[in-house]
Amino acid sequence: MFLERVRIATDGSDLAVRAAQMGALLARSGAGRMVAVSVAQPRFHLPDGGMAAPDSQATQAEFARARHAARAHVDTVLAIARQGGVSCDAETPLASAPGPDIIRVAEEHDCDLIVMGTHGPNDANHLFVGSVAQYVLANSPIPVLLLRDPREASQPDFIEGVAS
Repeated sequence: MFLERVRIATDGSDLAVRAAQMGALLARSGAGRMVAVSVAQPRFHLPDGGMAAPDSQATQAEFARARHAARAHVDTVLAIARQGGVSCDAETPLASAPGPDIIRVAEEHDCDLIVMGTHGPNDANHLFVGSVAQYVLANSPIPVLLLRDPREASQPDFIEGVAS
């Protein structure tokens, strides 16, 4: 498969940086193009009692914070692409859940592969990858490459040549 364009999803974590580095290597082996996306996710908290909504000034400040964080994340990917000699576009859509926008951006840019990091299963659920990665993996018509931190990987139940 020849890669025309590789889509990098980033949340700013160390694992997302590793995914961006892998994406740059893959993109360089193909047409040398990447698309970075970090979904700006505003977080709103209701005060105790739960009846009062945030005022418009607080709402605008939270939108600005979310956009600033997402922009910083894609700027890191842009720097990695530049160092790897790969061209890179960037988008920072605003949404409460990143999964659908990760797929949408990849489709709009005709990406051949989505590369993203996943923190893997947590203590509550040892069977599934992270919720965003799980959503993208289950719903994307585009192939997905998930990278995990090897320090978070569980030991295999069976190792060839070694009886348990």
